Amino acid sequence: MRHLKGLLAGTILLTGLASSALAGQIWTFYTGETYLNAPEPARTLYVAGMSDTLNALTDSGDINAQWVVTCTNGMHSTELTGMFDRWLVANPALLGKSAPLLFLIALRANCLR
Repeated sequence: MRHLKGLLAGTILLTGLASSALAGQIWTFYTGETYLNAPEPARTLYVAGMSDTLNALTDSGDINAQWVVTCTNGMHSTELTGMFDRWLVANPALLGKSAPLLFLIALRANCLR
């Protein structure tokens, strides 16, 4: 189980490293603001990594969030990216928070209505 939790950190780290290489910047964990300022395809890759990790942790039983799997089932990463981008733009007061946390909140807001 700890291995899968490490997978989440590793996925976010690798996505961040890939996107910083594209942007030519020093890598740090994304906030909502740094995520929105990242170029494509970095944003879509970042969202795909977060979604895949949440789905894997749910499937493994490490977290109890079946709603994530149900919500994202059949969605393309570009659809998830568009949803997350729109949610961030609509919630500018939260842009300084962690992007992975904001992604989870955005999913909840869009899937559990």
